[in-house]
Amino acid sequence: MKRLILWGMLLLPLAGICQQQDTAVSTKGMFDLDPGLVMAFLSKDSVDKNEVLQDIGALNALLRIDIGEAAMMKELAAIDREKDSTRFYNFVTTKPAALYQEKRILMQQFVAEHPDSYVSLYELNENNGMYSADSYAVAYAKLSNRLKNMQAAQKIRDRITQLKKISLHGTQAANFTRKNQYGKTIRLSDYKGKLIILDFWGSWCGACRQSHPHLKELYEAYKDKGLEIIAVANENVHGDKTPLVKAKAAWLAAIKKDGVNWVHVLNDEGSGGMDIVKAFQITAYPTKFLLDKEGKILLRIEDGLNIEIDQTIKSMLDK
Repeated sequence: MKRLILWGMLLLPLAGICQQQDTAVSTKGMFDLDPGLVMAFLSKDSVDKNEVLQDIGALNALLRIDIGEAAMMKELAAIDREKDSTRFYNFVTTKPAALYQEKRILMQQFVAEHPDSYVSLYELNENNGMYSADSYAVAYAKLSNRLKNMQAAQKIRDRITQLKKISLHGTQAANFTRKNQYGKTIRLSDYKGKLIILDFWGSWCGACRQSHPHLKELYEAYKDKGLEIIAVANENVHGDKTPLVKAKAAWLAAIKKDGVNWVHVLNDEGSGGMDIVKAFQITAYPTKFLLDKEGKILLRIEDGLNIEIDQTIKSMLDK
């Protein structure tokens, strides 16, 4: 998640640089792993620095393969942000996230193929959102004993323990009642018989909204095959007490701007219903669940660009 947030933040200055240059923009190192961050992560362990640097170089060589970065930057450079703000917004909320998702797949493959690499341990810690709660534990189990015996690995084990407590895998999803974006009362149980993506987000959450374009693609491909998306927005976070009128306005404006035309409900609508966020033990945004046709939880994902939900939907509905 950290790299995704940084990538989004970097788009603005990068766009300015691109518009001032006529020559091709170099994308070398755009996704490079920072050696300083890796060494800091491993600081409590005795490691061979040269081996660490070799591991970093191996992953960076993979991440430097151009899978569309140069073309994306040229397209970005051609957009006048002031005259065509809508085009710019549509661009930065689709192309970079889609590209970064492909890079993350390469990271996952690196971890799977290098079970004794220091970088694999680092990536597993930093990018736990690349996995579901269950597959994260599986990925850790495949690492070498050398890595598992390191102090740095304790952070991953602690996260696995926490995820096991909140994954809710195999349990019946809490049946909540809310008014949707059109004011109609709906219940989660109304959608029994559908495969459901339960998406916890907020209008304030950039990473959540970066995942909307991909969700739109999924919805378009599978809504007629039995997929439904129910989005639960939380407009009061970190103890904030946003007035209900203001929260609703921000929520509805984000739905309209992003063009996400599936079922939406507001957790903090003031109706006195169950706190859906607490019921599903949400600790990060975005968090997505995949529910089976009986309403049982198949997957929990704490990320906006994880492909496990896609793969599961495809396996269940492409028949």
